[in-house]
Amino acid sequence: MSAESPREVLEERILRERRALAEALGHLSERALAEVDLRRHVRERPLPWLAGALVIGILIGARR
Repeated sequence: MSAESPREVLEERILRERRALAEALGHLSERALAEVDLRRHVRERPLPWLAGALVIGILIGARR
């Protein structure tokens, strides 16, 4: 029988938890980057972006 010491058990558990945390952080980072990706938002709904750009262009052009 192989009896592990409490310290070894704890170190193993910490290693597993660190790996799980790193994986969760990776998924969270990917999700956050996807949410702030302007290109994706424009591709999904181009007409509102085009209309907004047109309005801003008109407002800037009207000031001159």
